[in-house]
Amino acid sequence: MKRTNVVKLVVDKETHEMLKELAIATAKCWNEVNWLRTQQFKERKRVDFDCTEKDVYRKYKAVLKVNAQQVARKNAEVWRSFFSLIKEGKLPKWFKPRPPGYWKDSDGKYKLVVIVRNDRYEVDEEGRVIHLKDFKLALKFKGKLKWRGKLGRLEIIYNEGR
Repeated sequence: MKRTNVVKLVVDKETHEMLKELAIATAKCWNEVNWLRTQQFKERKRVDFDCTEKDVYRKYKAVLKVNAQQVARKNAEVWRSFFSLIKEGKLPKWFKPRPPGYWKDSDGKYKLVVIVRNDRYEVDEEGRVIHLKDFKLALKFKGKLKWRGKLGRLEIIYNEGR
C-alpha cells in the first residue's frame, strides 16, 4: 500500500463550485475511457490502453489539461487489476470479477473526484495550502501531513457525508 496524506480542504463557495465542475469533467472523462475499453472487452478484442487514452485526452485536455491523461491511466490500473484477477484463477467459483464500473450512481449523480498529476501541484506545508498549477487554485487545508518526500498523484475526493 502506498503512503497517503489525508487532509480536509477548506474552500470558499466559488472555489467549491470550480472543484465540483472539475470533478464532473473528471467523471465524464473516466466514464468515456471506461466505455471505450468495455466495448473492446465485450467484442473480445484486446483492450488498447494507448489508443483509448489518446482519444479521451484529445477530447478533455481543454478542460482537465494534462490531468486527463492521469484519469485514463488510473482507469488502466483498474482494468489491469481486473485482468490479473481473471488470470490468477485462485478465486472461489462463486466470485466473478466484473470490469471496472462507471463513476455515476443510479440517482444520476457523478462520483466527484479530481485527479492531478504529481508535477501539476505543490504543497505549502507551512501555509497549509495546495496550489493547483493548471487551474490556478490555492486550496487551504486542515490536518497534518504524515508523509514527506516525492509527491505522487493527487486525488481530491468529495465526501457528501461531511
